[in-house]
Amino acid sequence: MAEQQALRATFYAFRKRERSGVLLRATAAFAIAAALLIAAFVALFWSSLGPVLNWYGEIVVAAINQDTAAIENTELPMEFFGVVGGVLVWLFPFYLLYAAYEAACLRWMIHGENVGFMGLSLGAPTWRVWCVYWIWFLLNIAFSLVMGVATAVLAGAIVLSTGAAQNAEGAAHVLELIQYGVMIYFAVRLAPAAAATIARRKFAFFDAWTVTKGRFWALFGSFFVLWLLYVLASVVLSIAWFATMMSGIAIDWAGLGDPERVTEAASAIMQGFMQSLQQPRSWAIMAVLWLASALVGLVFYIACYGVNARAATVALEEGKIKPAEQG
Repeated sequence: MAEQQALRATFYAFRKRERSGVLLRATAAFAIAAALLIAAFVALFWSSLGPVLNWYGEIVVAAINQDTAAIENTELPMEFFGVVGGVLVWLFPFYLLYAAYEAACLRWMIHGENVGFMGLSLGAPTWRVWCVYWIWFLLNIAFSLVMGVATAVLAGAIVLSTGAAQNAEGAAHVLELIQYGVMIYFAVRLAPAAAATIARRKFAFFDAWTVTKGRFWALFGSFFVLWLLYVLASVVLSIAWFATMMSGIAIDWAGLGDPERVTEAASAIMQGFMQSLQQPRSWAIMAVLWLASALVGLVFYIACYGVNARAATVALEEGKIKPAEQG
């Protein structure tokens, strides 16, 4: 096997290629299709969304005011169950669309393929990526169950042996930190699962482990940089949103050390937010900021696809994995 190549994967998605605009067109198609799906959902459940949103708003206000009686007296609207059921059904076409988008980006970056409507297709690669999502979902459930049982057993053993609940709480925090470390490790090692599937032209979720062998820190560094940039952009947009919605609202920041004054400040913020929603200008600004957030999110997703595509491409070049037709 040839000597390992340098990945240089962080911004691989944005490097210059023989054709330009392929990822942009796929992103535009995804955005349009996603907007249509959202609009269809809102249209179908328009009459049910109002009562559910009003109920949610009442719960939030009561929680901020610490009004337990109001929370207990607020009845769950019957429309709630219809909306939840509608969301579960709606997620099927949305994640299929998302799989088509990821498959389109990976096919272009790995094989230079661009097929379907502006790059989006419901062919076999899309369904394979969709199956990858299901494996991620099942692994998350399994991991959560294992860690939940481990935490409960450890806490119980400590309480029985020492008789101190404080020791069990401390051990639970340590185990939580270990859990995050394990999650990060496996998330990075298996991150190129969809990319490996596209690279091999067959479902190959666990080939990601071979793709990332000896590459953990390089990939972790790339993802860390991208997440850091994404968080910074999100913080800037959040500050802009808060400053816009709370303009003209006096908040006693100096008194936030006092629990009672914190409650008053939170109530003032909620009241200011409700007042802002009554102004068309606020809705326009919210729409602009939401579009900006969506754009930042799409750029982040493409960048992550690029990291995974680069890892899979290098694995192909080094012979770690091979396309299905080559054995």
